[in-house]
Amino acid sequence: MKVLFIAEHGNMPSIRLRLASLFERYRAAGIEPTLLTPRSNLTEWLSVLTEARRHEVVVLHRITGWTSLQLTLLCRANPRIIFDFDDALMFRDQKHGQRLRARTFAKFLRTIDCCAAVVAGNEFLACFARGGSRDVLVLPTPIDIAKYRLKQERTGRGNVIGWLGLSDGFRYLEQIAPALRRLSEIFPELRLKVVSDQAFALDGVRVENELWRGENEEANLAGFDVGIMPLADSAWTRGKCSYKILQYMGVGTAVVASPVGMNAEVIASGENGFLAASEDEWVRSIGALLENSDLRTRFGKASRQLVERNYSAERFADCYVDLIRRVAGR
Repeated sequence: MKVLFIAEHGNMPSIRLRLASLFERYRAAGIEPTLLTPRSNLTEWLSVLTEARRHEVVVLHRITGWTSLQLTLLCRANPRIIFDFDDALMFRDQKHGQRLRARTFAKFLRTIDCCAAVVAGNEFLACFARGGSRDVLVLPTPIDIAKYRLKQERTGRGNVIGWLGLSDGFRYLEQIAPALRRLSEIFPELRLKVVSDQAFALDGVRVENELWRGENEEANLAGFDVGIMPLADSAWTRGKCSYKILQYMGVGTAVVASPVGMNAEVIASGENGFLAASEDEWVRSIGALLENSDLRTRFGKASRQLVERNYSAERFADCYVDLIRRVAGR
């Protein structure tokens, strides 16, 4: 069976994490994937329609900006379309501090209305895709367990708080700056290690920056004593699929995160990590983990088991293949 995956042109991490990295698993299941990332010109758009006719199923990844005419032509070329998304695209204006616009939401609804099925990265996103008889599957962005070894926790006091992500998330680190400064006073050897595409700085906190490279990702994640994921609470952030947390958990790094959206589903506070809403909770939670290597180990093992059970690439691929076959049979 031939399946066409279409994503916006560019090097988005989600293309690698939700699409390309799963292709070998799809091939093993008898599905031959093709990936197109067309630019916005007529020639490449016409090639999309041509390829859509040649494939049994089309997966439209995170694209909500096409016109009604484009969507109509795509549906005529191949009505067996799956829409895949892992962010609150209908609230993307909020990401940049702008007011929510009805036009953005309307584009999102127009896109999913032409699709036979939807794959949403979390339950919050799925709620906006449901309606009528639409087939909606919840699949968070997965972790390839084979590439994430369970680390050996260091004994004694920890001194590295870690954060990994794109620089547009620095604003969430800044919102817990008072807690990080207090922790720096309590733990003189403390370092905040930031692995990103740009350098981060915070007065009163010793920051170690490292440029993200795929080949160093596992070592960086394992080198954190505590992994953090602070978030503001908004419609945009509730659409986040907690991938950062799942990465920490995949190597067995203890986590502390804001109780926003999917974070509160993944973390059972006190069992496999801590949820922290206030400055005091951030200080208390991170401090407890830095002080207690046994607690870090316990949380890390529980986290790893959760990822293996619910968020593995194998499970993701199996569920996706089932959906593709279901849509192809319509």
